[in-house]
Amino acid sequence: MKLIKQFNESHMKKNEDPDIWITNMERLRQRIAECGNTIEDDELIMHILYHLPSEYDNLNDQYLKDLDDEKAIDLEDLRADLRRKYNRLIDLGHIENSDYDNNEKIIKEEKA
Repeated sequence: MKLIKQFNESHMKKNEDPDIWITNMERLRQRIAECGNTIEDDELIMHILYHLPSEYDNLNDQYLKDLDDEKAIDLEDLRADLRRKYNRLIDLGHIENSDYDNNEKIIKEEKA
């Protein structure tokens, strides 16, 4: 239950690399599966879309419209689009690159 709570409460922060956040979500999903609970791709995608910072609203709106139109969403396509948006936000100076903090977070999580 603790892992599911951690999954449900996970939000991507403004300066967080979406690729790293999604990877962490996938790791959590795997650990939850090892405990006997399954989180399907669609559920993971919905969680990602509903827990993005406001800087990603235009991309988020596009994907939510696709869901409303019952179009399938591929997790890797979503990841790639988020990565492109993240890189644009850094290039435009709207957010700071926080690779160092995210790498530290992954290393600490892997040790746990």
